[in-house]
Amino acid sequence: MTEENSVKITADPKFGKVILLGMDGLDPGILSSLMNEGELPNFSSLSRTGRFTPLATSNPAQSPVAWASIATGNNPGYHGVFDFLGRRVSDYMPELAILKMNPKNVFGKREAMFLPVMQGNAFWDYTSANKIPSTVLKWPMTFQPKQNRAKLYAGLGVPDIKGGLGRYSFYTTRDIPASEEGAEKVIKVAVNGNKIRTHVSGPNVVKLRARDTAKAELDISLAGDSKIEMNLDGKILTVHKGRWSEWVEFKLGFMKTATAIVKFYLNQVSPEFELYMTPVQINPKDPAFVISSPDEYIRELADEVGYFYTLGMPEDTKAVEEGRTDEDAFITMCDEIIDEQERMLWYELNRFKEGLLACAFFSTDRIQHIFWATRDPEHPLYDSAYAGKYGRVIDDYYRRMDGILGEVMKQVDDRTALMVFSDHGFSTFRRTVHINSWLVQNGFMTLTQQVSKDDRDAGGLFQYVDWKKTQAYALGFGSIYLNLRGREKNGIVDPATEAEAVSDRIIAGLTGLTDPKDGQPVVRNVYRSSDIYSGAQASNSPDLVIGFQDGYRVSWQTAVGGSPPEIIEDNLKKWSGDHIIDPSIVPGILLTNSLRPGTIPGLWT
Repeated sequence: MTEENSVKITADPKFGKVILLGMDGLDPGILSSLMNEGELPNFSSLSRTGRFTPLATSNPAQSPVAWASIATGNNPGYHGVFDFLGRRVSDYMPELAILKMNPKNVFGKREAMFLPVMQGNAFWDYTSANKIPSTVLKWPMTFQPKQNRAKLYAGLGVPDIKGGLGRYSFYTTRDIPASEEGAEKVIKVAVNGNKIRTHVSGPNVVKLRARDTAKAELDISLAGDSKIEMNLDGKILTVHKGRWSEWVEFKLGFMKTATAIVKFYLNQVSPEFELYMTPVQINPKDPAFVISSPDEYIRELADEVGYFYTLGMPEDTKAVEEGRTDEDAFITMCDEIIDEQERMLWYELNRFKEGLLACAFFSTDRIQHIFWATRDPEHPLYDSAYAGKYGRVIDDYYRRMDGILGEVMKQVDDRTALMVFSDHGFSTFRRTVHINSWLVQNGFMTLTQQVSKDDRDAGGLFQYVDWKKTQAYALGFGSIYLNLRGREKNGIVDPATEAEAVSDRIIAGLTGLTDPKDGQPVVRNVYRSSDIYSGAQASNSPDLVIGFQDGYRVSWQTAVGGSPPEIIEDNLKKWSGDHIIDPSIVPGILLTNSLRPGTIPGLWT
């Protein structure tokens, strides 16, 4: 036990129970508006008897960063979570920053497959050390979980069965061009009579002389135009057009030693066959990786509530963006995910006698990402008919959270502290900004050749960068790194004599950047890491962090090292809302019964 988590709690507690409800992305503006309209009676009741205030978010205002800050009560320099993506100093390549394989696990031990990403101690580590009963459901950045007295089911960061963040499969008879976005997820099938024979791919496995991909046979029988019969590894199920299947369990791996679960959604049978399959999930009844503490806790939950999505970010926004499922299928998926989480919450709440119970919901965030254009007439994708059909979806999910809160409030007495919070708020995402393109055009980055407009990857993974003539580069969602001598592989910027001046020029240039479309400022602030981060992990942070103005966000191409010819373009993706802008614009919320009106709560920052 470390010195930190051996801290003893000695005060006489005012409360015997503490309930924490996290609701990702709930925005104080929307919440206040719906409360004023009488649409959220339970939020309104809690705000009248307790306290409702905006809650400062992290910098940057990204979910993994904010949730780690809330958990630890510290800035990213302490817990080490700075972005969804980081970079390998050895070769500049982007890499996942919310999932970390254990390179020393040469024998493939299940319990040593991954390493924790969030460093330091969370509040439940302290309660655990003090033998306070503690249960934590779906908290982000907790994979791979510490094993202590707390019961914990990990959230954002939990991988699929392949060890990645989740990739759907799309079975179709259609010819889909290789240049089409998402084409790598398409499995072309052929109909013979009324039969389709294909497979489900699993993780890479080691055979006697080579590595191969584990596969499970999938046989499909077309039963008219409205349903199909499927046989997956001997499991039979029927899938109806426009509906989700039940969960199906099947075996994967060399000698079929691992089991997994998937769901299907049938778009259509004819004239072309189209079948969506979720990413292959870890089976909670037979987990391939350790995703809970204790290890058997995930099986306990599955025995109680049945199969459920185990992927850390299960709401498949990519599928709806790439046209593999429609909006109605996506909404139904989000509804089912919330249903699963509610069943877990009620299971724990019904036996909650003392201590700490924390539960986090996330579909509210994904719904706002996809449907924000319905509430913003100035968004380039705004369509009045579309807004008429889906314009109430975001509000409906706030109402759904209000209903959950109402049920929880029935369990609250004078000895129970209740806190409801979100990690950040939300806003529109109208224009996308290519930061590496700006660095190129302003002399901070040099390319060996111009990136073509037809280059789908926009020179991603820094493939055209001349590092010996590059002072700075951007990756992730607002992070800029200096190409420092002695740190980066081909660094040219002297950290002692040049770094500050290069940073000054980048800050001055970006804060002066205006949109050629209307002359509006694009960037509100550029933060030096030394001004916002402190702690043992601060040396791993980006050198600069961009805080965008409302309506702007870093581009998807920038995130993976791309540099398209233009600097600013319209955002034409269905991902139309976001929060990775200046933190001052997107605070979260805090409601609690433990702080009365007029008191000033502390804010996590």
